[in-house]
Amino acid sequence: MTRRPTTVAARLELVSGRLMRLFRRHAAAGLSASQISALATVEEGGAMRISALAIHESLVAPAATRLVTGLEERGLLERSNDPCDGRATLVSLTADGARTLEEIRRARAVGMEERLGALSPRERRVLEEVLPILEKLAVP
Repeated sequence: MTRRPTTVAARLELVSGRLMRLFRRHAAAGLSASQISALATVEEGGAMRISALAIHESLVAPAATRLVTGLEERGLLERSNDPCDGRATLVSLTADGARTLEEIRRARAVGMEERLGALSPRERRVLEEVLPILEKLAVP
């Protein structure tokens, strides 16, 4: 018999990993989890410096630059001059980037909706209540 993790942290890590694997089973437009996360961060935060994206995504600057370059080459992000500092560059989501994120979310939601449908109304309410807490944990 396999022993289950007993601490909240261990259980949270285990369940979040399993949920991520479930989400990844659905079409991701050929993007990695890091690329999808970066797109979502830029969508949520609006135009931002690569350094801000690096901090939010827990990346070192060179890795963030490579990530942005790859997404820019696919037409999902674009760079522009920072109007507050001509030496700095901002990255923002393109229309194609927004469409791609929406397609990914739609494909992933279909699979999750089926699982959510198996929950009782009370379980769904509890899940909705805990989401803000999980969102708070997910911010660096």
